[in-house]
Amino acid sequence: MQKTAQRVIQVKPNSKRNCLFLLYLGCLLLSVCLLLNLLFWDDYRIQLIFIMSAAFMVLFVGLLKFLEPPISYRITPKTICFLHRNGHWYLPWQDIQRIGNIHADIGGEHVQVPYLGISLNSLTNIAQTISPRLANKLLHEQLELLLLAVNNREIDLPEGLINFEPFQLNGITYKGPVAAWLYRAEQLHKAYGYHLFLPESSFDRGLIEFLNLLKECHHYINSYQAR
Repeated sequence: MQKTAQRVIQVKPNSKRNCLFLLYLGCLLLSVCLLLNLLFWDDYRIQLIFIMSAAFMVLFVGLLKFLEPPISYRITPKTICFLHRNGHWYLPWQDIQRIGNIHADIGGEHVQVPYLGISLNSLTNIAQTISPRLANKLLHEQLELLLLAVNNREIDLPEGLINFEPFQLNGITYKGPVAAWLYRAEQLHKAYGYHLFLPESSFDRGLIEFLNLLKECHHYINSYQAR
């Protein structure tokens, strides 16, 4: 435990897996389609349009994966940093109150959703470090969590609407996407008990294994600081 918490850990996202394969496959399919178009366009126009659409889709998915940062989390003895193609956030370990997996009622069953949750002692540091572009992106990426909370009546529908009013925190006024995301963090905390939600696609290992890693680091660092 001590060795793990004392070293720098870099986590690669699962979402980036197979990106080169998809890029090569998309380029190959597109090249074949262009050749076939020259030979059979008049007789098989509809079929070739369908194949070309599929080739462009494969190429597009591969490009999205390629644009993802090679590292999704950088974990040090002092901070944890989340890296996204739209920005980043980082916060000191002492800001974290607890870390856990998230369960919700879906279709009458109590199931685990593909996220890990982090509950914070304060939103101050995360508000100062999250980039506006990432805040705006998370408003859309976490929409499924919000809709699930509304459907399960964990929060009311008016609370689920995006709120762009200025957000006051410790004498600082936040505006725009950061303010909207801070309101959203409070809404989701009300529903699930967590402020931050780490998607399973951003891990390089299983959800429970990554949860145990974060808990191990958090426990050791808190124990060390309490000495």
